[in-house]
Amino acid sequence: MYQLLNKYGQAAAFGLGVLITVIFFLQITSGIETFEGLGKEEQLQSGIFSSGLYAAIGLSILCIAAIILFGIYYIASNPKSSLKGILPFLAIVVVFIISYATAAPAAEGPMAALAERFELTDGQENFITAGLTTTGILFLIATVSFVFFEIRNFFK
Repeated sequence: MYQLLNKYGQAAAFGLGVLITVIFFLQITSGIETFEGLGKEEQLQSGIFSSGLYAAIGLSILCIAAIILFGIYYIASNPKSSLKGILPFLAIVVVFIISYATAAPAAEGPMAALAERFELTDGQENFITAGLTTTGILFLIATVSFVFFEIRNFFK
């Protein structure tokens, strides 16, 4: 299966995309006169573009499922080489869990006012705080790595 998709996968995906686009285009052009004859409110209720949206959503779901399934397949078939990707992901998860556990809801100030305005629970506040903290830590790591490797490459 992998060899087949490796050889013909891009062409098949492109062909499927072109086929769906042509079908959608033909559907739209055959009903555009009727659509333009409708009033503004009736145009908003019309489902002339629904098939294109459903096709795009369906293809997106198909791609996400393929990414997940092939990722799991790769991890299962090459566990040793997969560790290079799994360990950093686990480190990010650990940082997020630690950030979530140590986050405290804002008692006063602008953050407390925002939490009250949007009716956030303490768990939601902690989740947002943990996400922002994790993002900040990843940004700091990326910045330090960029500077370090640029200096290293300069002296090579």
